Amino acid sequence: MDVDVRIIVASNENLQEAYKKGKFREDLYHRFNEFSIQLPSLRERKSDISLFADFFLDKTNKELNKNIEGYELDVMESFLNYKWPGNLREFRNVVRRAVLLTPSVKINLKVLPWEITNNDFQNSEATISSGTQINSQIKKGTDLKNAAAKAEYETIMNVLKEVNFNKTQAAEILKIDRKTLYNKIKTYQSQ
Repeated sequence: MDVDVRIIVASNENLQEAYKKGKFREDLYHRFNEFSIQLPSLRERKSDISLFADFFLDKTNKELNKNIEGYELDVMESFLNYKWPGNLREFRNVVRRAVLLTPSVKINLKVLPWEITNNDFQNSEATISSGTQINSQIKKGTDLKNAAAKAEYETIMNVLKEVNFNKTQAAEILKIDRKTLYNKIKTYQSQ
């Protein structure tokens, strides 16, 4: 029996540079490098953002049996201003989460992650770990209660993403019962 196999390899690193620095095996590089396609990151293809937003919305509506019709204008502006360090995988997760949390017909800013809606934080050069600079937004009025709520929200959403939005599994990982998880999600939806 003859078998014809093609292998497609994707990397977010420049493999040629990686093998030259000894971080990737040279023989593998030459085996994989029969044909290369260079794709710029999403932040370099702003014109594609609305296309991907619609694609992910349609796909997620079908997967979750929802009927979200689109995005508020300020949501699309936030998408265009965000740098998307996680590229398309992050974008897909953001749209999926927004669809899951949207109680209305269109996705609004309230259901987007804080880092996307807070462009000042994203663009700042705060180095909190070294203590040399502190983001001015943090200085201005984030109290401990709001900081804790944001951290809780982000933790819940990260766990939900990890378990593909299976709330039973998420509740187990978070060590809370399912009803508590549902209540917390409902609370964050209404804010």
